[in-house]
Amino acid sequence: MPSLRIISGELGGRVIKTPIKKILKPTPSRVREQLFSWIRPDLADTQCLDLFAGSGSLGIEAISNGADNCIFVEQNQELNFYLKNNCDDLGITGKTEILRQSAENFVRRVKDKKFDIIFFDPPFNKNYISALVPKIIDRFSKQGTLIYIENRTSDEKYNFDALELIKETVSGESNGKLYRVSL
Repeated sequence: MPSLRIISGELGGRVIKTPIKKILKPTPSRVREQLFSWIRPDLADTQCLDLFAGSGSLGIEAISNGADNCIFVEQNQELNFYLKNNCDDLGITGKTEILRQSAENFVRRVKDKKFDIIFFDPPFNKNYISALVPKIIDRFSKQGTLIYIENRTSDEKYNFDALELIKETVSGESNGKLYRVSL
């Protein structure tokens, strides 16, 4: 069975099990390591959102490094099953809410929820960034919210007035950018 290793924090070295099928595009470990070296000082007592959660590696890594809790949104039934089992096996179920629905439905239906950190790692072959990021900023962000966006290095560049680029990392086809919301 394929797996990902949690890089740091109290769960560092533990394993996240993933399905064998190629339905998953996990954030490369080098990118995760870089991302969490940037945000680790800001993780204590935070509320996180992991949209297009997949394996849940970003949200689980956040909890491992001090986040209070994380809402995971993943519509794929098999990935959702693995995510629930992994959170149970890791003993973090009390810090998680796992929703089986599309990111689009979550963004459209949920109101009055603000997050400190948002992980947005959509499938590469769709136009989710330009369609959903403005709504995410409007509905789920507050001044200073950190938003991590991952896309393919060859994808078109995008710019959102309310986002200030803080850091950027590249590994293979993955381009990870960390932004701070400036409302």
